[in-house]
Amino acid sequence: LMRPAPRVAAKPKTTPFARPEAGPVHHSVPDFEAFHRETVPPPTPITRAKPVTNAIPVALIIDDIGYDRKMANGFLALDIPLTFSVLPKGTFNHSIIDSALKKDVEIMLHLPMEPGNYPSVNPGPGALLSSMGPDELIAQLNANLDDVPNARGVNNHMGSRLTASSEQMRQIFTILKKRTLFFVASRTTKYTLCRRSAALLHLPFAERDVFIDHEQTHAFVRKQLKLLIKRARRQGYAIGIAHPHPITLEVLKDMLPELKEAVFLTHASHVVSFQQG
Repeated sequence: LMRPAPRVAAKPKTTPFARPEAGPVHHSVPDFEAFHRETVPPPTPITRAKPVTNAIPVALIIDDIGYDRKMANGFLALDIPLTFSVLPKGTFNHSIIDSALKKDVEIMLHLPMEPGNYPSVNPGPGALLSSMGPDELIAQLNANLDDVPNARGVNNHMGSRLTASSEQMRQIFTILKKRTLFFVASRTTKYTLCRRSAALLHLPFAERDVFIDHEQTHAFVRKQLKLLIKRARRQGYAIGIAHPHPITLEVLKDMLPELKEAVFLTHASHVVSFQQG
């Protein structure tokens, strides 16, 4: 018997200016699905630009800050140099930033950018999208920067699609250059063009070396922190990215003596300036 051909749903009609309806907003959980589906290698180690005379600088960036004041306070209580990367429009942004500035904690903007699986995954308020024209993109970027006072730099929240667009990354980096900010690429895709765009504009720039906690187990977080130390020893510096999770805080607290003995914990701006020579 001849089986009837399967019925294919008609594609919805869209206009050039129509924007797809976004899926659920993820404020405190980064685009982990993309990490598991596509293994993103760390950047190639770079020969250090100048000799280290005392210790190996390592920056720990805590992403997704702004929606959980209790967890932010937990990391602040560690009393070590950290970098908080703060989402725009976070519920507790200003109180967390005020507390961080009283500690040895640097502030960055955690800039929401379109991931490859948008709109099923929504990077949240203030997202920069590939469908935006230059004026809209720059206006949204400036609004996000104004919403996170005292930010010294920026890194991307998600962004596997947008960071692969050299034209839009150059537009973003032009604004960061004018504001004398640096950029740390989170490297959520192997197709990122951030380094090339930053080099073109001579923007202070660095890349994430190790994701610390995209698997939430004590054993995994410990393994990743040891990998961060190994990476730092190999190239002379390193940047790790973690998130405000209880397990991450517990393991970090437990491993602080080992970290302090092995490397020099510092801010992201220090590691970025170290790479610039």
